[in-house]
Amino acid sequence: MNYFIGKNQNNNAPISNGNVLAWIQQYDVGCHPVDRINQFFLKYFDMSSSLLDDNGSYVLVKDHNEKVWYDPYGFVQEKLGQIGEIVSINDTKYVDGFGIYEVVSHKGNTVVKTKTWAPPNTHSLVRSISAKTLRGNQSKASIYPVIHLKNIVQRLDNIFISRISENQWLAVTVFPVIDGISGDIGKAVTGERITVFEHSLLPTPLVFTMPTQPLPGPDYSPPVYQLFAAGDSKEQALHELERTRSEVKQSEQKTLRYWQLRHTQTVDVGPLPEKYDYFWKVSNTLIKMSLQSDGTPIIIGFKPYIGNVWIRDSLWVAATLALAGHLEDAVKALYATLSYLIERSDGNYYFAYNVVTKLPNEHAFENDTTGLILYGIWQVWSLTNDSSLLQDMWPIIKQSTDWILKNRDSTGLILPDAGIWETFGPHLDEHFEHMTWTSAISAFGLSKAAIMAEAVSENEKANQYRQGAAELIQAISQHNVHNGIVTRSLETKLLDASVSLFFSEYPIFSKEWLQPTIKAMRQRLEDPFIGGIWRHESLVTEEGDLKPWTGPTFWLGQAFLIDNDVNEAWRYFNHNYDNSAFCGLLPELLYSSGRPRGIGLPSYSQSGVIRSLLLYKHLYMPD
Repeated sequence: MNYFIGKNQNNNAPISNGNVLAWIQQYDVGCHPVDRINQFFLKYFDMSSSLLDDNGSYVLVKDHNEKVWYDPYGFVQEKLGQIGEIVSINDTKYVDGFGIYEVVSHKGNTVVKTKTWAPPNTHSLVRSISAKTLRGNQSKASIYPVIHLKNIVQRLDNIFISRISENQWLAVTVFPVIDGISGDIGKAVTGERITVFEHSLLPTPLVFTMPTQPLPGPDYSPPVYQLFAAGDSKEQALHELERTRSEVKQSEQKTLRYWQLRHTQTVDVGPLPEKYDYFWKVSNTLIKMSLQSDGTPIIIGFKPYIGNVWIRDSLWVAATLALAGHLEDAVKALYATLSYLIERSDGNYYFAYNVVTKLPNEHAFENDTTGLILYGIWQVWSLTNDSSLLQDMWPIIKQSTDWILKNRDSTGLILPDAGIWETFGPHLDEHFEHMTWTSAISAFGLSKAAIMAEAVSENEKANQYRQGAAELIQAISQHNVHNGIVTRSLETKLLDASVSLFFSEYPIFSKEWLQPTIKAMRQRLEDPFIGGIWRHESLVTEEGDLKPWTGPTFWLGQAFLIDNDVNEAWRYFNHNYDNSAFCGLLPELLYSSGRPRGIGLPSYSQSGVIRSLLLYKHLYMPD
């Protein structure tokens, strides 16, 4: 199976430079193939900062030798011939694995290639559009970029300005300059008369019309550039647009060089086959794209959760950045993530926040946040050796360790909670449990806090932390391990894929438990029909939950690497690669209907690529 990134309409391929974020969508709500800029965001990558109307931006093309238009939505009704013709998505990719997204699609004999990028250090987005014929014959064509604006408050020649809020403005145009017509799209592209009606409170479709240009046989036509620029004021948006327009012909190569230079700073994993080299590059690119300008890693491509900061996922991104060699980004991401922390009434921290309000955004009750915080701080500090980081973070370290040590019950385990899976608990008629995940990540966090405590000469606390970690592991051994198999919790012998991480990413479990646990996981968590690993056993928390997830599949593969079973490890890794989009994005999971739920945050899917290849290099290709 190899699906396109958009089969779930909420699934989007991202393009970002930290200042702005665009979603590119390949399937609409009815799963019809399209090539559309679904949404464009300024500064806060949250739905409240969306700049386009719901229909986004796309392109229509008329090959003058053909009866059929390239027309994904059926706007053109000038003659027969549209029935039965749909757009076919031929290929999608990030150019060379970097920050330019390319789509090739066709309808009938008309082939359209778009490239979309966010030039570095701007608040702008550029899309180039070019066309050719599928049969390679010479022809003539007209290209019509379409954009649905939330309103039009002003025209300046062929620049159209939309105001979304007091501090959200959008300016759009095309290059070379061509006429913009607002109103009925079908009439605009066929030359029919239109009564222009623009209202600053009403959504407005805008079509840029252009003269006929030649399609030179097998080659693409010269590109038409569609420009979007955002700003906190009209003046800033216009300034960004003019700056982008003045550099538009150099913009693509400038953007590509930016990402190529960044890749030279990435840890060298050695020579990789072309397939894996592409995944390595695109995954490192997407990790960077998940960072806002202030360094906050957020969900970037899955609509229901856009704008959420999940402490677990954001720390995973920060740690992955550090492991991949991007220490400056990792430090910035760590500080930004921990700036969101708000204490719960019991002294722990909430685990999810909205990026705009910075208020908690919870689904359930989880007690693993403190252990994850300790891991994240240690991982970044251990690779940067920045003593000031420990000084800055010591109050959070102390708060986290104190909470862990004080919140164990008579079992020796951390108090019952939802574990790693936030959609679990009394709100779904399920009781919280003494989750293995929570106690184990707390133990790992304590073990790393001991190292950090020694670094700041808190030796007594270091001993206390090590003793606490050992006691938690002993409690897990006593209550949550059966015949060598590590189970989900004290209350059940069901399996949870997250425990495999404690043999690889958080190596704190006994090696004696490794083989029995991964054998049981392969037998009981592998999907019997399509392969891949479920994240848990009989813990159905949402529709389609018992389907393979990308994260757990990588995790089990990594556990097999630790067990020196390279063939089994790559069987699971390749399952994920084989179920990727053509452009290299990996889904969080597959829904029960077979559609993928797409990229939610690179921590969960694309980080698996980075971390598994780094582990493989460490174990089997050491320097």
